Amino acid sequence: MNDILLVCYSRTGNTRLVADELAQLTGWPLGLIHDTKPRAGTSGDWRCMLDAWLRNRPDYRYEGPALERFEHIVLLTPVWMKGLAAPLRTFLADHDLSRQRISVVCTQGGRGGFNAVEEIATLTRQVPSPVQILLQSEVLGGLSPQRLEDFVVQVLASSTYQRDRQRPVWLSPVAS
Repeated sequence: MNDILLVCYSRTGNTRLVADELAQLTGWPLGLIHDTKPRAGTSGDWRCMLDAWLRNRPDYRYEGPALERFEHIVLLTPVWMKGLAAPLRTFLADHDLSRQRISVVCTQGGRGGFNAVEEIATLTRQVPSPVQILLQSEVLGGLSPQRLEDFVVQVLASSTYQRDRQRPVWLSPVAS
């Protein structure tokens, strides 16, 4: 079993920029989630908004290594309408990641990153750690290498204690 896999959904390319930088910095493999129907232009914007508001689960295509080969998955996603991007929502609903450790990087234009992380926690049945929320302006203006390096250090550190810090289920039952 390998250690860490990056899984990225990016509609406009902002989140993909972060994923590519992380992959280059760490050497971790990168899996990509793609829309089956293009979301370009105004009609694509409207579909994104509707999918976000209605919590739709649109079709997607995953290109990357098998998830079960990895102990830790770093999810990279944009924030749509203050919530989780719909294709990642579908991906998480389709894959049981409860046995892997989860970390998250969200890119956002304004707000909603923590709402997206909360939905990821619900869908994966665990609290992601660490979490990095990046503004679109930070990504487009050139990410500080220190921000990504700090995140990588936190991911590597979480690999050593994440499972040990989980509370017994009788102390912290997970709501269904």
